[in-house]
Amino acid sequence: MAADSNIVGYKTVTLDKEWTILGLNFEDCGGGSLPLQEVMKYAAGMTTGANDNAADCIQVQNTLGAYDIYYLSNGTISKGVTDSELDGKWVNTKDTPIQATSDSLSTGTAFWYLARNPDANFKVTMPGQVLIAATTNMPVTLAVKQIANPYPTDLPLNDGLAYTMGMTKGANDNAADCIQVQNTLGAYDIYYLSNGTISKGVTDPELDGKWVNTKDTPIQATSDSIPLGKGAWYLRYGNSNFAIEIVRPFSL
Repeated sequence: MAADSNIVGYKTVTLDKEWTILGLNFEDCGGGSLPLQEVMKYAAGMTTGANDNAADCIQVQNTLGAYDIYYLSNGTISKGVTDSELDGKWVNTKDTPIQATSDSLSTGTAFWYLARNPDANFKVTMPGQVLIAATTNMPVTLAVKQIANPYPTDLPLNDGLAYTMGMTKGANDNAADCIQVQNTLGAYDIYYLSNGTISKGVTDPELDGKWVNTKDTPIQATSDSIPLGKGAWYLRYGNSNFAIEIVRPFSL
């Protein structure tokens, strides 16, 4: 396949929890950021409303660590005033006048989806074009940062998020960088970046720089991944910013 070929795909996600961390694994057709209106198009099961207190919402972490909040409009502009073209569109709560947002997300962006009516049958499809760059960077610029795979595959922690200068290794999750992945129950599976410590005075050099699931016994490098379509939290122990190089996990 030619390196400049456009490869398109999609991922269907289930919104069976009130709060779900999703990850965008595609870019726009032709490349670049994907408009939010295309990321999560209105579908059966979504709840529209007049504001972010009544509708499904998307919350995207910004560069300051706060959230840009979008709600799925039912067309309401103000009391007694509606716009049918706004119905089923995402609106940025900061925008004045109220309007369908033109904001977009880059592949590899994680975000919260707040579902007013979560259900096991509530499924949404996220389509887009596959990033074909051989590598791309995942910046870690906040102490607590949402992350997602920029490529449309599961992201193995130990094969995909290799130790990088700036990361902090430690003997446990209280002393090292950590990744938290939301599980099917809505809680978190927690992984820390090991410095090779097994127990007091006992180390394993092959474990040094590897991600370890806090639940695993004996202590070992995990084979777990951040699932396709999902986001995760990166908890940076140190103060320095860094970027993790993500290698395209497939050939063209």
